[in-house]
Amino acid sequence: MKAGPLILLAVLAAAACGSEGPVLVRLDMPGVSPFQAGDFDEIIVSDFRNDAPLPDLDPGLELRTYLAAEIRRAFPGKVAVLPRPAGDSPAAWREAAAGHGRAVFVTGAVRLESQIRKAVEDKAWADDPFRIAKRTLIEQLRWTLVVDLEVVSAATGELLFRKTYTENRDYTELDKPADFAFSDLAYVFREHLFPTLLGTTTIESRTLLRR
Repeated sequence: MKAGPLILLAVLAAAACGSEGPVLVRLDMPGVSPFQAGDFDEIIVSDFRNDAPLPDLDPGLELRTYLAAEIRRAFPGKVAVLPRPAGDSPAAWREAAAGHGRAVFVTGAVRLESQIRKAVEDKAWADDPFRIAKRTLIEQLRWTLVVDLEVVSAATGELLFRKTYTENRDYTELDKPADFAFSDLAYVFREHLFPTLLGTTTIESRTLLRR
């Protein structure tokens, strides 16, 4: 459903209820993409360089596998998985894309890192009859996923698009494993990537004010 009909429905609902207060609506907004419809009909997911190796997880391999599966669900064209060429020259990318049509490579570099952070928490003690919030200092584990995304033309080998995405998630469990955090953060990265890469819609909130 487009944004226009949604706004109209929200306004009609507000009028029917006779409410004078603001109305919160959720709209399907088109993604802002640097690519035009039909620019490519195949996406090749390649390796992501792992800039911060972990002992029990390879974020580069995990991200390649995850993105390939998710793009297949959302993209109507072909989706392939190919290794990253040995060099980053346009000729190397063109050679790696031999046999593929109007395609783009999705590749780049990835880092998954963690750190213990101090945070202030407001908490009301159960035995306090006045329920006065008290500020306590707690420790949190922050996992950070940084993806330096590159989209490369298979036809020319030239870089078409580059952007760095940084996603954070805090956990109160200080032993939260890397694979669990990667799953959480990769999903958030997907939600930010797809409107740019595929032009998929995003859900945004808007407040309608009535006089």
